[in-house]
Formats: sequence, structure tokens, C-alpha cells
Amino acid sequence: MAAMPPAFTGNLKKALAGLRRINLDGLRWRVFDAKGQVLGRLASQIAVVLQGKDKPTYAPHVENGDMCIVLNAQDISVTGRKMTDKIYYWHTGYVGHLKERRLKDQMEKDPTEVIRKAVLRMLPRNKLRDDRDRKLRIFSGIEHPFHDRPLEAFVMPPRQVREMRPRARRAMLRAQKKEHSNRAKEEEDAKNATAEVTA
Repeated sequence: MAAMPPAFTGNLKKALAGLRRINLDGLRWRVFDAKGQVLGRLASQIAVVLQGKDKPTYAPHVENGDMCIVLNAQDISVTGRKMTDKIYYWHTGYVGHLKERRLKDQMEKDPTEVIRKAVLRMLPRNKLRDDRDRKLRIFSGIEHPFHDRPLEAFVMPPRQVREMRPRARRAMLRAQKKEHSNRAKEEEDAKNATAEVTA
């Protein structure tokens, strides 16, 4: 017997908001696990699925993306010093009321908003953006209310990391060649010195 999924204890009204405005016929429900994922790389994959760019039927003026459910938003990771240096700005509309909040503080307040902002800023600014935003559902933990849907786990593509930049690689090879020639010269000098001693 399969284990029962955990009951959703969050805001159900917010989680289901706007679903009636989406035509769910034929849509795939893709599940992204954000645990340990880098924020920008995860957001770019979500943006591709939301736009339907992974389908052969993609057209920039047609909305044919899939539903995206993101879990474990609180366990997202960032590289470098972004946790303290990245700042979100917004303006209240009053004179001098430019507000700011660091990524670290935003993660404590609402980690789902961090992923939402990252994804929405990767989408084109057009009339399809609101529909794509409705297809994105983000949850802080593993609980979500969509267990009755045919969920598919999204597998992140492997990172293709270049071992070393060409300029750095050339510099390293030059340094190795120089070190090798210096070592050969030292060995030759040592041989000459021993030959003079024996002679």
C-alpha cells in the first residue's frame, strides 16, 4: 500500500487561486524540487517549461506551457555572496519611499517570492506573462494540494562545466612547461657537477 502524501496545511485559497482561469486540458504537471538547487539555474529551467519551449509546438505568441509546481523553496541555494549582497528594491509611490530588502531577509520572510521574482524576470514582458504566472505554484516545503493530479518529476539537466577557460589553460601549460625546463636544467647542472667532481 502506497504511503499517503502529507496533508496540505498552508493557505489553500492562495494555492488554488486563478486555476479556474487556466485551461488545464492536456497540460502536464511538472514538479521541481528546489532543495540544493542554484536559484538562477532552477529559475531558467522553470521559465523554459512555463513558456513551452521544451515542446515542438512552441510559438512565441501562443501560450502552451505546462503547470509548474516548485517544492522546498526554503532550501534553495545561491552562489557567491548573493545572500547578503543581492538587494530587492520597490517603491511605495510616495516621495522618497524607495524600499529595499536583502535576499537573506526575503528568504526569512517569504522564500517562495524569491523564486517567483527570479522566474518572472526571465519571462518576456507581454500579455502572456499573467497566464504563465498563474501556472507557477511555489511552496516552501514538500506539502502541496495537487496530489490528485498526474504529477511528473522534472529532472534537472546535468551542468556542463568547462574545466578551465582557454586563456587560463594556456597560462597553466606555459607555467608547467617552464617548470619542466627549469627542472631539466637543474638535473643537467647536477650531472655536470658530479662529472667534474669524479674527473
